[in-house]
Amino acid sequence: MTNPNHGAHVTATPGSDDLLLFDGDCGICSAAADLARKIARHSGYVVQPYQMFPEEELRKWGIDYDACSKKIHSITRDGKVYAGAFSVNHFCWRHPRWRIIPLIIYLIPPLLLAEIGLYALVAHNRTRISGWLGLNACIIREH
Repeated sequence: MTNPNHGAHVTATPGSDDLLLFDGDCGICSAAADLARKIARHSGYVVQPYQMFPEEELRKWGIDYDACSKKIHSITRDGKVYAGAFSVNHFCWRHPRWRIIPLIIYLIPPLLLAEIGLYALVAHNRTRISGWLGLNACIIREH
C-alpha cells in the first residue's frame, strides 16, 4: 500500500508523546479520531492518521501500513504498541475521566472478550457502517 498523503509526513519520537494511529481513509475511524482528539486535548496524546507517517517510521515499532489499515494502534512514549481494542483501552486508561471503562473491562473478563469481538466486528464492517452513517469512506474497501 502506498501513502496517500504524497509526502505529508510527520516524524514521531518515542519519549515525547503517546500516539494514537487510525485509518484516515475510514469514515468511522476519522469520526472516532475526532472524539479522541477532544478527549486527548492537553494530554500529551497525539491522534494522527497512520498515513501521515512513512512506513519506515512505523516499522520502528513493528507495525506497517497493512497492520494500521486493519486496527487502530497506540504507541506509548516508551515504544510499546497496543492494537485494536487494547489500543482503545490504553487510550482510555491515560485519561482520568475515561479510566473507569478499561478498569471495568479488565476486571470482568467476559466484557473484555465482548469488547474484542465487537471491535473486530466493527473493524471488519467499517466501510458498510461508515456508509450507513453517511460518513466518507474514501478509498477503503471491504476485506
